[in-house]
Amino acid sequence: MPVIVKPLLPEQGEEALSFIQPYESECVNLASEILRGGADCWAVYYSEQAQAGNGLQAQKLAGLFALRKKRSLFFCLPFAKYKSTFDKKVCSEAQRPLMEFFESNEPFCINGEAAGAIFLRNILKNKKTPMRPSVTNKYFLMVSGQARANSGIEALFQDSGEENQEASQSEKAFHAQDAGGLRVVQATAADYESLLPLELGYQREEVVPASFDISDAALAAAFKHELGQGLTFALYDGDRPIAKARVSACGLRHCMLGGVYTIPCERKKGRASFLVRQIIALFESGLDGQRQTAGGQNRSQGLNAGGGSIDSGKTGSFGIASDSGKPGDSRPSLAFDSFCLYAKQENAAALALYKSLGFTPRGEYLLVYY
Repeated sequence: MPVIVKPLLPEQGEEALSFIQPYESECVNLASEILRGGADCWAVYYSEQAQAGNGLQAQKLAGLFALRKKRSLFFCLPFAKYKSTFDKKVCSEAQRPLMEFFESNEPFCINGEAAGAIFLRNILKNKKTPMRPSVTNKYFLMVSGQARANSGIEALFQDSGEENQEASQSEKAFHAQDAGGLRVVQATAADYESLLPLELGYQREEVVPASFDISDAALAAAFKHELGQGLTFALYDGDRPIAKARVSACGLRHCMLGGVYTIPCERKKGRASFLVRQIIALFESGLDGQRQTAGGQNRSQGLNAGGGSIDSGKTGSFGIASDSGKPGDSRPSLAFDSFCLYAKQENAAALALYKSLGFTPRGEYLLVYY
């Protein structure tokens, strides 16, 4: 079973999106890369001997991956889960071409579903110039909407009735007390200075390993770029930002939420819960069935929910690629089925929050840093 790795060509985008659709909740970032044109995407193809004669069958997709800016590695490698004899064959045959690829394309971070991340981690460790991870962060991938929970993982999230009741009362108190004082805004460059302390707090607490020497200036530059994409949202109490979150990627049927952070003095008051609910409501009301061609615009219309408001006066515009990622695509657009996010396995507060918002655990997710 010969396996090869080669760049994903623009005309193969439809094939690639069809391939990852059953697994999209695990690889929304990859779907987003393909929708943007797939410039940094590669395909893993296999072919088998024909039953009659010595010819080879046409090449078929076995997996996909993207290396964004030659740093962040996203992937969809279903065979890495070893569910069949076929999977084992592909895993064996794929190791050499992947090792050759990574000799000249070294990632800074592997980002994705646990089985695929471990498979790639082992390849990087065993190539001619070995790469060994410095930090591995473990998360639960959590999905809302129509996604089904993994029953084995779900057992880890059995909260007591008392805890659930306490969270519910906290959220009700928040809505009653702050019904008229809070605003959710779609952040723009004008919010950079006010939101930067929240972003730095989030990066230092949740993302950047303590052993890494990454300056605030570098983190600030990355945040400024994110704001330019128009998918960062903030919760303001008057002129003071108290929480933030971001829609970090949009695929065919799923959106990825990330960067959820509340300033320490406002925690355990339902702030993050309120903000995430507002973002989901905005996308469901403003984008559901309204997918647009690349470069299109969509503005919130002052959505009101839960006693707060989306501040339409500070709302930016953002584009969502069409199903094929090609301008002018006239096919019927798809509605988002659900939102995805990943939360650290040891962060009990975050896990309880997301479960209260209707997210269920779908599997394990790893960030492997080099």
